[in-house]
Amino acid sequence: MTVLAGEHDRDRVEHELQRHYREGRITVDELGERLHLALRARDGRQLRAALHDLPGGDMREALRSPVRAVRNAAILVGTAVVWLLWSISLFAAFIAWLAADGPGLIGLLVFPALWFVSSWLLWTGSRRRRARP
Repeated sequence: MTVLAGEHDRDRVEHELQRHYREGRITVDELGERLHLALRARDGRQLRAALHDLPGGDMREALRSPVRAVRNAAILVGTAVVWLLWSISLFAAFIAWLAADGPGLIGLLVFPALWFVSSWLLWTGSRRRRARP
């Protein structure tokens, strides 16, 4: 089943082609030819043909929704806030532990390891959530 190209899809490809022209990857003539292909495209295959042989010419990148970019930014900011609060809390717990029991080998190994592992899990999970369509 062929998915028909919408006006929004054509506009996104047009902007992508103009970006490639501004960056010097294609000439004015080639821009005109590719724009002609893109604006007359009826389906995604024809739109992909307009971006063929261009770096980053993947349709998913060219047609990426602005809503997805905003969602990814919100996920990134939310993750950073959670990480910051967690790091401050863990640091406060470490200081309280030092004040109560004094420095010891176990605590000096456990707290940094706990911080590193939790930070890694949080950012890995964030990357996975941002990669979802």
